Amino acid sequence: MLKGISHIFTIAQNTFRESIRDKILYNIIFLAVGLVAFTIILGEWSVFDRAHVIKTTTLTIMSFSGLLISVFIGISLVQKEIQKRTVLTLLSKPIYRIEFIVGKYFGLLAVITVNLALLTGIFYLILWATHSSPSLDLLQAVYLIFCEMAIVIAVALLFSSFSSPVLSALFTLGIYIAGHLSDQLLEQVRFVQRMGEIQGAESAVLERAAAIIHAVFPGLYRYNVSGYVVYQIPLPDHYLLWNSLYALGYIGIFLVVASWWFSRRDFL
Repeated sequence: MLKGISHIFTIAQNTFRESIRDKILYNIIFLAVGLVAFTIILGEWSVFDRAHVIKTTTLTIMSFSGLLISVFIGISLVQKEIQKRTVLTLLSKPIYRIEFIVGKYFGLLAVITVNLALLTGIFYLILWATHSSPSLDLLQAVYLIFCEMAIVIAVALLFSSFSSPVLSALFTLGIYIAGHLSDQLLEQVRFVQRMGEIQGAESAVLERAAAIIHAVFPGLYRYNVSGYVVYQIPLPDHYLLWNSLYALGYIGIFLVVASWWFSRRDFL
């Protein structure tokens, strides 16, 4: 048990160091920081309240930058090891493949954490400099973005364990989009049914398909609470707790499937 934890920690540490040296990471972070700074100008130009524009735009940038890191760096984590054949050296040691996958996961999760921490610091600095009512409630939205990215990283590792980088990126983006739109899709189908625009077997098939998508794909829409925190509306009771457990459930499923699939691959 302790050896397994030690192996995971070592792989995570090396993954973090390797990711930090990746030029793509710095390009994404510089882009995100530039966009966050640009929100000051957007706030001045907007007809809406400046604080509202800065907060909603910055939270969106945080989520988007995390997605880019997950896709461009997360997918390459396993693929680089395979292409460089360094995976053979690692797996020749007394390391289980699930330890390899989980170590990679936590290494990239640490990178996401550093990215969010940096952007959060800049976020509060901008709010303070522009007198835009910085509050600790905004940390709830940042935490939920972290949970969202934790799921996306697990998805990226799952697809990279058996597919090519291009397909893995497309699949991960597809899951991300579906996860954000599944709730709206189900609501739209039910709304169209109530309006009587579709009936009979076609109506039943569409509702069943929308319900399956809503149930199977991770509901990433749950982690977009910018409307709550920007307008200082209290989140429902135990919202953070239940959605943290929801994220842990999907992360566990994705990592188990990724480890199982990775264990079936032959690298010789």
